[in-house]
Amino acid sequence: MNELVRDWMTANIISVPPSASIDEADLIMQNRGIRRLAVIEGDDLAGILSQGDVRAAKATASADRAEFVTAPTVGTIMTPNPITIPETATVGLAAKTMLQLKVSGLPVVDQDGELRGILSESDLFRYIVERTTAN
Repeated sequence: MNELVRDWMTANIISVPPSASIDEADLIMQNRGIRRLAVIEGDDLAGILSQGDVRAAKATASADRAEFVTAPTVGTIMTPNPITIPETATVGLAAKTMLQLKVSGLPVVDQDGELRGILSESDLFRYIVERTTAN
């Protein structure tokens, strides 16, 4: 039975640099049907940007038109230095961590700290469905 994060994470990492515009990031998420992006600076994980972060920033900008003149970049609204989980962690530990931190996704890293994927609520739901409906 595959109980490790690496077996259930989404390995196809879609990322943006911190300098990307919020509109650009929003368009990527809409086109790809995803709710979060890794924010990569150089070769390093700088942060995570969620669909909620984008919505909140756009709502704030709409309420204050003056702020829209200098639209914020991804780097100004992302969650910097996100908590990560090792790819060798169990799915149970990942779910418990997400529940405790009240986050909907965790970046997954290898033993060298390199980003390997993202484990999301959807990945956990897929795990539950496959485990509870398997014959």
